[in-house]
Amino acid sequence: MIEPRRRLACASFLTSRVLGFLPISEASVKIPDQQNRPFTGANMTPMIDVVFLLIIFFLVSSHLARQEARLPVDLPTAKTHDPLSTAPVSLTVTVDADQRVLVGGRLIGPTELATVFAQVVSEEGESASLRIRTDGAVPYRIIEPVLQAAAKSGLLDVKLAVQEPSPTS
Repeated sequence: MIEPRRRLACASFLTSRVLGFLPISEASVKIPDQQNRPFTGANMTPMIDVVFLLIIFFLVSSHLARQEARLPVDLPTAKTHDPLSTAPVSLTVTVDADQRVLVGGRLIGPTELATVFAQVVSEEGESASLRIRTDGAVPYRIIEPVLQAAAKSGLLDVKLAVQEPSPTS
């Protein structure tokens, strides 16, 4: 009869032979040397993720800017005008024919205007600018609170959008 200790060793050896592997003491394990491996290059996955997020951000923000310009507003015609500035505008406020004040296509109240203007000024500082697009039929009393909120929040660069005068023939 085989003693219990030897029986366990035999069973372990037989099991390893049946399953196709040797006990650790008999196997040779080769650990790859990190210094001899060639450099496979930088992992590009995180950079691709960031690029796609930037693309999505710019697509969404440009869509919102175009949507703001599409709001139907019959701009007043100017008698004189300065050439259109190419400098970007921080914020556009639209007052439509129904006398609703919209920022980014979203209806906004007079108390919220000051908050939005203050946020733009805190983010962009003195370079912050405001464009007001208003329907020609809207009375000044509707536009005045917008101008006052801009002045109180420190938004000093305010532009009124108008149609260019038609060329005289």
